[in-house]
Amino acid sequence: MKPYRITELAHKYVSYDMITAYTALPEFPVPRVRLLYTFLNDREEGSASTAETCSLAAFLVQLGMDTHDQIDLEQGLAEASPEMRARQLKVLAGDYFSGAFYQLLAQAGEIGMVSRMSAAICEVNRLKARLYSRLKRMVVPAEEYVKECVHVRMGLFLSFTHLLDQSAQSMWQHLLAELSHCEVVMDEIRLAGQLPQERKGYAYLRIMEAATSEERETLSERKIGERDWTLLLAKYNIREQLTSMLHQSVDHVQSLLHECNKETVRAELRAIVEPFAAVLSPVRRSVQEG
Repeated sequence: MKPYRITELAHKYVSYDMITAYTALPEFPVPRVRLLYTFLNDREEGSASTAETCSLAAFLVQLGMDTHDQIDLEQGLAEASPEMRARQLKVLAGDYFSGAFYQLLAQAGEIGMVSRMSAAICEVNRLKARLYSRLKRMVVPAEEYVKECVHVRMGLFLSFTHLLDQSAQSMWQHLLAELSHCEVVMDEIRLAGQLPQERKGYAYLRIMEAATSEERETLSERKIGERDWTLLLAKYNIREQLTSMLHQSVDHVQSLLHECNKETVRAELRAIVEPFAAVLSPVRRSVQEG
C-alpha cells in the first residue's frame, strides 16, 4: 500500500455534505502521518494492516484537534446565522474525527494505543492551553513560540514511538521534529501575510521584540493597515528569518536520509520533504542569480 493512501482512506470520514457545505477543514496532517506510516510499515515484526490502522487513527485525531482549533469564539453570533452553524459543525466534526479512532483501534485489537493516544491528546491540550495563556499575556519570545508549536505538533505522534523498532526510534524522533518544524514555519509564513488579529504568530511577536515604542503601540492597539504591516515585515526581515528556518529544517531532513539503510525508506522520506523543498527552490535560485 502506498503511504498517501491514508488520505484516501480518511475520505469517508471527512466528506460529509454538511461539513463540506458549511465549514472548511484545516489542512490535513499529511507529512507527519506519512512519516508515521513509513516507520510503522518498516518494522521487522509489523504488518501493513497495523501500520495503516494506526496511521489513519492518528490522521483523524490530529484533524479533530486541528478542527477544534479553528473554532471562532467570538460572542454575539445569531443563533441561525451561517457563522454560528459553521461553528457548531466544527465542534461536531472535531468530536467525530477525534472519536473515530476508538473504533478503528478497537477493531484492530490495538487497545493499548487507545489509552496512549488519549493521554497524548490530554498532554497536547495542556501544552496548547499553556501556550495560549502565555500568548495572551505576551510573555512568549518569538523563538520559543516556534519551539512550543513544534512540541504541540509532535505530541500525538510521539505516542507511537514504542511501536517502532528500537534502532529506528531516534531517527523517527529527529525526523518528526524537523518535519513538524517545517509545518509550523510554513504556517507562520502564510500567517505573516495577514494583518495580526487574535492569533499573534511569529511575525507579530518578533516585530514586537524589535520594534520602536511607537510601532509597538500601533500594533497593540490594532491601528495598523496592510501597507504599514508589509513595511514592518520588510524592515525586520521577517520573511527572510522564516525562510532561513525552513531552509535549515529541510537541510537537516535531507542530511538524515543518508543514515537510512533502505532505499525504499529514503525514497519515501524524500517525497515527504519535497513540498517543503519546493517552496525554497525559487529562493535558492534568486540567491544564486544574485
